[in-house]
Amino acid sequence: MERDYKLECLMTMPRHELEEFSLRVIGRMVPEDMMQEIFTFEQEEIDSEDRMKSAQFDAMLRMTAIALGEVSTAFAASENANQNTVRMTRLILWHFYAMSFNLEEAVTLEQHCEQVERLLVNAPKDAFGWIKVLTDLLHTYAELNEQRNG
Repeated sequence: MERDYKLECLMTMPRHELEEFSLRVIGRMVPEDMMQEIFTFEQEEIDSEDRMKSAQFDAMLRMTAIALGEVSTAFAASENANQNTVRMTRLILWHFYAMSFNLEEAVTLEQHCEQVERLLVNAPKDAFGWIKVLTDLLHTYAELNEQRNG
């Protein structure tokens, strides 16, 4: 049985393995030249710390959206294409949650996995669709955090 990257798997799998594998998957989905373009900032984007953080935030969001947009194409020819696409989508969304934005302080892993399962029902097929979904997801996480700390 291959890992499904649902809650139980994420809770029991060693974090360094999750980090390593999610980075490899993203590296496979987003070519190096595109990574360089995404993470190359104009001078005005790095003039202040706030602008720099905003530019980095935007770059992480775009990188994740691109990776998610490529998953279905990358696994289309695999034996269990739909299952593999869903598994890798969960893994990349974990990376988004835990590594890209360090949201573990704001939202529990359980809440994150619940949101992911909702997204998978009608997941976007391209990076543009994922940008909106990821942005909405960040807003949802902010609301959940606000309710928790209310």
